Amino acid sequence: KAPGAPPALGPPTVGTLPKGIKKSNLVNVFWNKVNLNKITGLPPSVPAYAAPKLEGTKSIWKERPEVKVDYDQLASLFTKKTIEAKKSVDTEKTTQMKVIRVLDGNRSREVGIAMAKLPASRHIKQAILNMDPSHISRESIASLAKLIPSDEEKNQITEAKLANPDIPLGKEEEYVHTLSVIPNIRSRLNIWAFMIDFDAMEDEVADYLMDLKECCQELQSCQTLHLIISYILEIGNFLRQEKSDGFEIMFLSKVADIKDTVKKQTMVHHIATMMHEHHPAQGDLHKEIGHTHRIGRISFDEVEVTMEKMDELCDRSWEDLRIISKHTSSTNDVMQKQLAFLKSVAERIDILKIVLRRVKNRYYNLLLYFGIDPVKKFMPPDEFCRIISEFALEYRTRIEAVILEVAKKKKMKERRKTRGIKITDIKNLVSGKHAGRPESSASTTPADPKNTKVLAKAKSIPPDTPDTPEEVALSLESALKTEGPRKRTRQRLKSKMAQRKSLRRTLKSGITDEELAAAGIK
Repeated sequence: KAPGAPPALGPPTVGTLPKGIKKSNLVNVFWNKVNLNKITGLPPSVPAYAAPKLEGTKSIWKERPEVKVDYDQLASLFTKKTIEAKKSVDTEKTTQMKVIRVLDGNRSREVGIAMAKLPASRHIKQAILNMDPSHISRESIASLAKLIPSDEEKNQITEAKLANPDIPLGKEEEYVHTLSVIPNIRSRLNIWAFMIDFDAMEDEVADYLMDLKECCQELQSCQTLHLIISYILEIGNFLRQEKSDGFEIMFLSKVADIKDTVKKQTMVHHIATMMHEHHPAQGDLHKEIGHTHRIGRISFDEVEVTMEKMDELCDRSWEDLRIISKHTSSTNDVMQKQLAFLKSVAERIDILKIVLRRVKNRYYNLLLYFGIDPVKKFMPPDEFCRIISEFALEYRTRIEAVILEVAKKKKMKERRKTRGIKITDIKNLVSGKHAGRPESSASTTPADPKNTKVLAKAKSIPPDTPDTPEEVALSLESALKTEGPRKRTRQRLKSKMAQRKSLRRTLKSGITDEELAAAGIK
C-alpha cells in the first residue's frame, strides 16, 4: 500500500433509509453488477506465460477511496413524487398565463405573422443599426416599418412593465418593445429602403429615356415608313379629290378599316401590294422600329412620376440623415456609408433631369417632323408610338399575305406552261431553248402518237428562233403540216395453229393425193 493513500474499504455497504421512505419510493438506477468472485481467468487466446495470477490482482473496485455520503439528503432528493408530473403541467400553464398582454388581437396577430420571417428580438436591433442585408431583406424592411409601435403602444407597454416588474412581456409585446428602443428606427429604415430601391428606379428611367431617344431617330430615318405614308397620302388625295400636304398620324389607326368595294380588301392590303411590286427590297417595318414598340408599352406619365418620387425620396433621406446624426457619431461606418450614398444619388438625379429635358426636346422635334404642334395638341410618347406600332403589326400581316399570294400565282403560272406535256418531253424541251408550250397545244393528249413526232420536229428548230408563244405555235403547226399523212404497213398476224387441220373434217371430206404426198405416205 502506498504511503498517504486512503485506507482500502471492505465490501460495499448500503446506507439505511430514513423513516417513512421505502425502497420503492426511490428513483430507479439500472446497471449491471460486477461480481469479482466469478472472474475465473483470461480468454484462451492469451498464452499461459503471459497470464497474470488471479490472486492479488488489482481492481478499482477493491482500491476505491473512502467517501462520505449524506443518505438523508439523497433520500429527500431522489424520492419519487406521484404528483410531480401533474404539478409541472400546472406550473407551465400558470407560467404561460402570467405574461403581460397589451396589444389587441388583430395587432398581436399581425406582429406574430411578421415575426415568423424576421430575425429574433435579440438580433433585430443590431441588424438594423448595422444595416445587415444578410438578415433583413427589402420585404423585411417593409414589414418592420409596419411594426414600429405608436406612442400610445409605447406608453402602454412601459406602464405595464412598471406595474408588473416580475411578469415578463408576451412575445409580440417584447418584439414591439425592442423596436421601440432603437433610436430613430423609422429614419434608418427609410434610408435603407431608398438605398435598395434607387438602382432599380434609376435603371427604369434611364432605359426609358434611351429607348425614347432611339425611337425618335429610327422614326425619322425609317425609309419603309416614309414610303408607306407617301402611298397613304396619294391614295387619300385621290379618294378625297383634293390635294393635302399631309395627314394626322391618328389616321394610321383607321387605314385598316377602309376597304375597296370589289374585292373587299383593306387599304393596307393594297399598299402592301404596291410596296411589294415597286419596292421589293424594303425590309420589315415591324422589325425596323423595335424601340417604338417598347415606348408604346410604357406610360410616359409613370416615368415622370418615378422621377419626381426619386427626387422626393432623396430630399427626405437627407432629413432622415440629419435626425440620425444627432444620436450617432459622425465617424460611424454606417453613417459615412449613408452620407456618401446620398451625395452620389443627388448627382445622378441631376444628370437624369438634364437627360430628360433633352430627350423631351427631341420628342418635340419628332412631333413637328410629323406635322403635330406640341403646344396646341401634345401627344404623349406612349400614345404616339402605340399608333405606329399597331399599324406596323397590321402592315406586316398584310405584306406576308401578299408575298404568299404572289408566290402562289407564280407557281401556278409555271405549272400552266407544262400542262398536257409528258415529263420526258418536258426534259427534252428544257434542255433546248424552247422550254415552254403554248396554251393552244395543251389540248393534245400525251398518248397521241402525233404529239411525239411534233415534238421531235420542234427540237430541230434553229437556236436563233424567237422564244415567244406565237412563234412557238407557228413552228409546231408547220412541223405538223410537213409531216404529211402517215403510211402504215400493217401485217396480218398468223395464228400459231394455222397449219393444223381438223380431224373431223379430214375424215369426212377425205384426204387428197397432194396431202398424202406431203405426209410421205405415197
